[in-house]
Amino acid sequence: MSALGPWLLALIAIVALWVDIPHHRFDAPFGCPGICMRIGDKYYFQEIKTHLGLDLQGGTQLVLRLETEKLPPGSTTPLDVLNEQARKVIDRRINSLGVSEPVIQAFGGDKILVELPGVADIEQAQKVATQTAFLEFKVPDEANPEQYKSLQPPLTGQNLKPTFVSFAGQAQSNPVVNFEFGSPDDQRWVDLSKQYVGKQVEILLDQKRISAPSIREVFSSGKGIIEGGFTTQSAKELSLLLNSGALPVPLEIIQSTRVEPTLGADSVQRSLIAGAVGLLLVGFFMVAYYRLPGALAVIALLYYTALVYALFRLVPVTLTLAGIAGFILSIGMAVDANVLTFERLKEELRSGKSLRAAVEEGRRRAFPSIWYSNLATIMTAFILLQFGTGTVKGFALTLGLGVAVSFFTAVVVTQALLHLAIEVPALRRRWLYGVEERGEQPGRPERAPQPA
Repeated sequence: MSALGPWLLALIAIVALWVDIPHHRFDAPFGCPGICMRIGDKYYFQEIKTHLGLDLQGGTQLVLRLETEKLPPGSTTPLDVLNEQARKVIDRRINSLGVSEPVIQAFGGDKILVELPGVADIEQAQKVATQTAFLEFKVPDEANPEQYKSLQPPLTGQNLKPTFVSFAGQAQSNPVVNFEFGSPDDQRWVDLSKQYVGKQVEILLDQKRISAPSIREVFSSGKGIIEGGFTTQSAKELSLLLNSGALPVPLEIIQSTRVEPTLGADSVQRSLIAGAVGLLLVGFFMVAYYRLPGALAVIALLYYTALVYALFRLVPVTLTLAGIAGFILSIGMAVDANVLTFERLKEELRSGKSLRAAVEEGRRRAFPSIWYSNLATIMTAFILLQFGTGTVKGFALTLGLGVAVSFFTAVVVTQALLHLAIEVPALRRRWLYGVEERGEQPGRPERAPQPA
């Protein structure tokens, strides 16, 4: 490792400890409770907090039913396909709200279970999950004054590009939703403006008028805005609904409940105590059996814990009971990698190598086993993350992230501490590494100690 290596590891530790500070009640060094910076015209803000799952902090639970009886006559789409399409739309909407680790899964053939950790506003959850979000543009009906009719085929929001909210008006205080049609609807939008310039068009969401703007000039592209006396929040919600797409079938709420945490504060405290006792027992074993390398492994394990928790707060990772289990399992992987390295180190010392050569050879010989075992675990976590749902994904994410960091601490941090230790003359004694001191062999003169 280069001379800058230890300093870089120390810097990472300092940053991790800063991120781990609970609540972040002070704003240093960014002037906000987290990480915030402006790069050009873009403003970046990352809140730093621990996200807890439904079983630890409570939230909202919905059971939805697909109202297939309201589908147009002759619809042949299978029920399981409609269920999957509806779940994908709901998932996009919930993710846009920033809810961590929602559970959205089939609950029978015609039902969907939705669990939203930390969401206390049941009405907002119901609206976001069940609103069909079918957008349509209608034009004046010349045969019936003051009435509007659908185009043939209807011009809907199915082909919209991602929308966004901006502010219009003289004081830039009126929220509007900016949209743009993709091909071929962009040309239909331009042709519509040519035919109805100077007239009003009607914009409906789920058959309810949200705006009736006048076309003042011929459009040159598929762009436009929706304005209708929105608040900033309602404009954002409309943009979210349009971006996530329309539901393929209306949904009915058959159950809506506020879920309380399954674990009380006392249970959480006991779980933390149990985890701390487990770490202390592992640390005691490592120091008692491997001596100095074991003590260095405990330091690396503390480094690992601080770094992983910082990543959990930054990514962010939602901590559930299953996620905590994945984190604890990754601690075992970190200890396992150190055991492999230290056993190889002891073998090399017993074969007569110097301490410095034994440390390097032990690292080299243990590395393939560490690499392949960690790689297999990360691949398993990736498969669970891709095909699992809800808490299974949380377990996979914490396990994969924890194992990746444990590999870094075992291969880099522990080795850096070992190389620093052997530079101290008082720490070069073989018994400190679990190997007996070299004895004087009969019939041979005593030799000077071999350099480290």
